[in-house]
Amino acid sequence: MLNKLKSKWFWIILVIIILGLIIIFQVFKKEESNYITEKTTRADIIQTVEVTGSVESAEEIDLNFNRVGTLQNVSVTAGQAVKKGDILAKLIAGDAASQVADARASLEIAKLQLAELLAGASKQDVEVTKQELISAQTTYQTALDDLSYLEQTRNQEITNIKAETINTLKDKLSTAQYSLDLIFDVIDDPDADNYLYVSDIVLLNNTRWNYQSTKSAFVSLKDQILVAEVANDQTSILTASDELEDYLGEVLDILNDTFDVMTVTIDNSVYTEAVIAAFKADISANTTSINTAISAVQTDSSNLRTRDLYYQTQITAKQNSISSYKIAMDLAQARLDLKIAPPRDFEISTAQANIQRAQATLNRYLSDLSETAIVAPVDGIITEVNFDAGEQTSTAKPAISMIGISNMQIEVNVPESDVIKLAVGDQVEITLDAFSSDDKFIGTVTFIDPAATDIDGVIYYATKVSFNEKDERIKSGMTADLTISTDSREDVLVVPSRAVIYREDKKYVQVLNGEILSEIEVSTGLRGDGGLTEILSGLTEGTEVVTFIKAEK
Repeated sequence: MLNKLKSKWFWIILVIIILGLIIIFQVFKKEESNYITEKTTRADIIQTVEVTGSVESAEEIDLNFNRVGTLQNVSVTAGQAVKKGDILAKLIAGDAASQVADARASLEIAKLQLAELLAGASKQDVEVTKQELISAQTTYQTALDDLSYLEQTRNQEITNIKAETINTLKDKLSTAQYSLDLIFDVIDDPDADNYLYVSDIVLLNNTRWNYQSTKSAFVSLKDQILVAEVANDQTSILTASDELEDYLGEVLDILNDTFDVMTVTIDNSVYTEAVIAAFKADISANTTSINTAISAVQTDSSNLRTRDLYYQTQITAKQNSISSYKIAMDLAQARLDLKIAPPRDFEISTAQANIQRAQATLNRYLSDLSETAIVAPVDGIITEVNFDAGEQTSTAKPAISMIGISNMQIEVNVPESDVIKLAVGDQVEITLDAFSSDDKFIGTVTFIDPAATDIDGVIYYATKVSFNEKDERIKSGMTADLTISTDSREDVLVVPSRAVIYREDKKYVQVLNGEILSEIEVSTGLRGDGGLTEILSGLTEGTEVVTFIKAEK
């Protein structure tokens, strides 16, 4: 019974452990990505064409230009021995030579630009830029100091003008008070009520009414000036100035009316001629005082407005200058940062791409230039020269014929998809089934038939390859495997060819940002062996590109 219990507990514990392991595995299992990626790298790539043919007895090699033109010179005669690479004849090149020279110069410039980028700015250049930054900083700081001084000067001067204006307002309000008191004595005191007789009662009544109205506004104006003084606010002071100016104008009008009242007053025992004359003199004196007061108020308020506007204009101009100096200083700092900073990856990649593009242009022009010359593809003997200098060549008739030192050649049929990669003079690596795979022979493409051959509905072009050296072991009829080197690149940016997407005459690669898939347009160069394609622009070294997307289950 005890053994059964132990056995039961054993199996229970075992099941719990297994379930726990399953749960842990599911929790911590890393989610498998749906994408396979590879990094862009730099590498040497080569492009080859592989074909198979049979060895046959060598025929005469017919050599011709790839274009029609005027023969400039012929360097050989029939029976002359030549070496591989010897220039046998040339056409008048025209612009081809200058295009090659320009392309070489462009390539050198691109290389120098990369070297300059990698080397960075010179010490002298950095020092000049530092001095430019120091000058810009000094100019900026000087402008800030000037602005601070200008604002301090403005604040002090405006404060003084405001204080002067307040004093003027209070003083000229007292002048108005004095004139009002005089008007009261002349036309509105108890004696005037009893003894003032005039020939124009309407004038007297209007003058008294205007006096009372103006007098009642005095306290309100006095309070307004007091508020402006306490606030010391420019707007309040100017408003009070305008109000006092208007008020003084009203007092002046009443003084003039009071003078007119005295003019029409009938003299009596109280308002004698002497009293009337004295009142007129006092009124005239007060009229002068009020006019002076109005001018003083106008002068101070105008001065406050004018000086404030002057300083506002000066400060705005200085602030605009500071903004310009700040931009200049920031630009100087940015230039210095740029000069002392190491080159960025994309700048290096761009410079390298410029070199590759310049090299490709040079290669194209060299190819064009090569079409103006006939070069001996192999060592051999000239058998025939069909044109003289100055004559027009023809594609239908070989310019020069020769026979190689090897008595054997290989004729192969190259598919139309590959023949565009070939050129006369391309080097060929040859292996023969009759020999070990370690025995490799070197040959040269000597002829590419311009006419197509249809074999079972497939288009081919007959191509002949001559052995560079004579070997008595090589027999007619032997099967030969040829690897023709058509192009190569050294130290270029490459991606797997399967990563390149072709769509609407453009090329793209897909990259991952986290789990977000995006496309980048690229420019490609040579498509080499080993599944690699040259990238001219669009990517930088180390970028992860998508090469395969797994189908979702």
